Amino acid sequence: MNLLRYGIRLNVLLSLVLITACGFQLRGTGQALDDYYTSIRVINDTEDQAFGQLLEQTLTAAGVEVNANASNVLKLRKIVSERRTASYSNRAKSAEFELLKDVSFSFRQGTEELAANNLKSRRSYLYRETAAVGKAEEERLLLLEMDRDLVYRIILAIQQTAVNDATKTRTAP
Repeated sequence: MNLLRYGIRLNVLLSLVLITACGFQLRGTGQALDDYYTSIRVINDTEDQAFGQLLEQTLTAAGVEVNANASNVLKLRKIVSERRTASYSNRAKSAEFELLKDVSFSFRQGTEELAANNLKSRRSYLYRETAAVGKAEEERLLLLEMDRDLVYRIILAIQQTAVNDATKTRTAP
């Protein structure tokens, strides 16, 4: 019995060593965004003010100061939200809806543009007329989840620009 416990512990330890040796990291466990950028200016050229506020709140929670005078500029260029019918019932009524959101942004440091990207998020949900109130709440929660996902992906893209910049600096002659 002791040999079995020893074998299990050895397997777990060996697995952890192998995983860390290959460079595996859980998403978001690398260097923090505020290690790279202390302040970022957010420019929202879209009509979706709630998305811009969520982005600013998330940056602040990550330890980055949102400042109107910062040299690092994150610009939300375009946000398009769409809700469309994905399938119909046998009575020719909408049975499933699909929510789509496209976010176009750019990030620059001083005059150098480091990232320009277009991110997309898509969710779908089944719809029943008998549960219209519940389905409206489900749609609201899905839209909020999509916004959080897109904000997180924007922050990862910004963080990647710093990692790429640090790699270039180290390898430059």
